[in-house]
Amino acid sequence: MSDEHPELAGYEPVDRPRRPGRQRAIQVFVVLALAGLVLPIVLSTFSVATTTARTACATFATAAVRGEVRTDAPFELFAGGGPGWQCYMTTENGDRRHLANFGLFPAAPRYEPGTPT
Repeated sequence: MSDEHPELAGYEPVDRPRRPGRQRAIQVFVVLALAGLVLPIVLSTFSVATTTARTACATFATAAVRGEVRTDAPFELFAGGGPGWQCYMTTENGDRRHLANFGLFPAAPRYEPGTPT
């Protein structure tokens, strides 16, 4: 070994046992650090999507009924059109009607020229 690497002449590797408690503490710290980096991004994205879905749902309902209505835009995993934000409108007599499925990433409705406002 010393023929190939003269700088290692006289070096004898020492096999120290690994301390499982220290290794476990490092693993826990790494998981917490990654969660601390990812969790704010996920919460921010969810908050923006919630606001966008509620605004888009209110706009759809106002356009459909041409008046004030109560709307709700929950996130549903097992909806009829697939997982995503669903738009519901509650009528004056208490009936709940499904208006739209906005999908996983809701977007505000766009105005298309030529459509009645």
